[in-house]
Amino acid sequence: MQISAFSDFALRILLYLAVAGDRQVTAREIAERYGLSFDHLAKAAGWLVREGYVKATRGRGGGMRLAKPPSEISIGTVLRMSEAGSGLVECMRPGPTRCIIAKVCGLAPILAEAHEAFYRTLDGRTLADALPDYQALVEIYAASEPNVQQR
Repeated sequence: MQISAFSDFALRILLYLAVAGDRQVTAREIAERYGLSFDHLAKAAGWLVREGYVKATRGRGGGMRLAKPPSEISIGTVLRMSEAGSGLVECMRPGPTRCIIAKVCGLAPILAEAHEAFYRTLDGRTLADALPDYQALVEIYAASEPNVQQR
């Protein structure tokens, strides 16, 4: 199982904002700290705002912060929503399939069961669970130099 870059960016934003606390943080700051494409990260940030995970303020001194405590943000829910429609294989995605054995293949239900087990595990985990060494994250983010974009 692999999550999309979009979902990866969304989770990284949430982690960064959890560590930032009430401080307003810009998407540019997060992109620079992680060395990610600002445009791609901003797209994920916009989605997080629309879904109610992040509050954003425009203008000078604006930025983002978490809209709810980390303990109330389910990793499983975030990923289910951000990965919606991206089935593991073609026949598990919306729309027609080109696979000639799709109607009789038994692989799709097996993969669907495994996919669901993956999400069930994550449904029981929150963003707070992903912060076991909060102080170490604070120190890493504080000491990190803005990186050159890698993606």
